[in-house]
Amino acid sequence: MATLSFQSAVVAGFVGNSAASYAFTLLGQALWPVPTVLYSNHPAGRGHAGEVVSAALDGRIVAALEKNGLMAEVGQVLTGYLGHADQADVVLAALASSRRLNPGVRYICDPVLGDMGSGRYVAAEIGHAIRGRLVPASDIVTPNHFELTYLLGAPATTAAAVWAAAARLQALGPQTVVVTSVVTAETPRDRIDTFLLEGTSAWAIRTPRIDTPAHGAGDLLTALLAARLAAGEPSTVEALSHAVSSVYGVLLQTGCSADLALPAAGHEILTPTHLFQAVPTRPF
Repeated sequence: MATLSFQSAVVAGFVGNSAASYAFTLLGQALWPVPTVLYSNHPAGRGHAGEVVSAALDGRIVAALEKNGLMAEVGQVLTGYLGHADQADVVLAALASSRRLNPGVRYICDPVLGDMGSGRYVAAEIGHAIRGRLVPASDIVTPNHFELTYLLGAPATTAAAVWAAAARLQALGPQTVVVTSVVTAETPRDRIDTFLLEGTSAWAIRTPRIDTPAHGAGDLLTALLAARLAAGEPSTVEALSHAVSSVYGVLLQTGCSADLALPAAGHEILTPTHLFQAVPTRPF
């Protein structure tokens, strides 16, 4: 089965669908990338060329897949960076179309809105569309720490507050909430956490913190989680543990580069050098 992925596309570098395509290919899974923006490179800190892809064009792409009977091959829908709020309509139409043919289609929503360092970097209406329409339709949602607090409109500076916020986000619709880049009052300065809330069960993964100017680590983590689930990983916990460990290895290889060192670190996608296990926790 294929994963239909609505994300950004760049000519150079690895973010959005450009990172996801690499990860899915290495893990032997099919990714059908639908671009939401098309840029020469990630725009942060550098000049770039490109534009937002219109929702109308994305809609025509989905319509062609439907006409050709290809939506029957979709087993997952994945979303990341949106260039315009109207693209949420296309995502939901594609999800409905695929679920009419296969009710078990999984939807993984990465609500790309911003991060702690730069704050929100998408238009407010995109945030409204993600919170009000995409998150409730999703099975799995993967915000970073900033995105979690933005979606819920309240800060979360302690581990207990992050867990409580994850439960509030879960109550909007998704069964599974993964919170990345978690830094709280309890997190050691040289560490970073990933929280997983699935149903009433919770796990935490702690790794050394790596500071790098490269963008796309969150995109890659969600893509790896999605690819491993598509490949039949026994559980979300195991898939996330491998995904976090792979991203750690890629970031070690990336160092001070402006782009993720995916080709050089491809072995970390397949078999992470350092495997960080998820630890069961009782957050409530």
